[in-house]
Amino acid sequence: ALSQTESQSYQRIISLAPHITEMLYSAGGGEKIVGVVSYSDYPKEALNKPIIGGYNAINLEKIIQLNPDLILGWTSGSRPQDIKRLKALGFHVQLFEVTQLEDIPNRIEALGLLTGNQAKAQQTAQALRTTLSKIRQTYQNRTSVTTFYQIWHQPIITMNGQQFISQAIEACGAKNAYEDLSKLTATIGLESLFKRNPQLFLLGGQASFQQDWLTFWQKYPNLQAVENEQIYLLNNSHYQRPTARLINALEPLCNIIEQARQHYQMNPVKTKKSEQKHEL
Repeated sequence: ALSQTESQSYQRIISLAPHITEMLYSAGGGEKIVGVVSYSDYPKEALNKPIIGGYNAINLEKIIQLNPDLILGWTSGSRPQDIKRLKALGFHVQLFEVTQLEDIPNRIEALGLLTGNQAKAQQTAQALRTTLSKIRQTYQNRTSVTTFYQIWHQPIITMNGQQFISQAIEACGAKNAYEDLSKLTATIGLESLFKRNPQLFLLGGQASFQQDWLTFWQKYPNLQAVENEQIYLLNNSHYQRPTARLINALEPLCNIIEQARQHYQMNPVKTKKSEQKHEL
């Protein structure tokens, strides 16, 4: 597990997850990174780092050539067989997990200790804690807004309450309409959406797809989010990873949710479900 107390300035670090790469930069340790996995695209400096593999496989030969003194993995995401091989080769491997929004500043602080950037990491972590605390205090007692977050369109995919974007929605005083799903992500049908009839739609996914998704939903005015024009396009890159960017993007997310909240408070009649038949 990632040490929260170890203070040792590792000089050659390999990151086995894009969000770990991003956290290392937030902690001030970006210059210590000698290798990353594919999709490590933020900050832009990370694009210049050697790629040692991806989610499905790592290149052991390349890792040996890079000679890292620390390899950072993800408890629930890094493949156990890869970690086992790396340890068998004598590499120092530390794994960590992020399950709650509050874990983000804690892990950044720990990475600061490992890279000799305690002051920078502590400053970043404290700013994130302040932001998160302020958001929670501001919205914790607001009227809830049932929210649907779309990850993908064909098929329609959403997520449960454990996902970080769902935690972000909750921090804004809203409720994920599908928080009760047993899996982190799941395919849902239109009939399910009509039954749950959320007040707000948040469209994730790549920007190039979002307009097509919006056009699709506008064909179903019997959904109250469509009827009330409460469909918003999100910058998915801010919300897909448990990093500092997610916490810093809470305010614009909460502003969207607050707009929806105010709309329904001023237009209570439109919150009623339409009794017209819908075509699937």
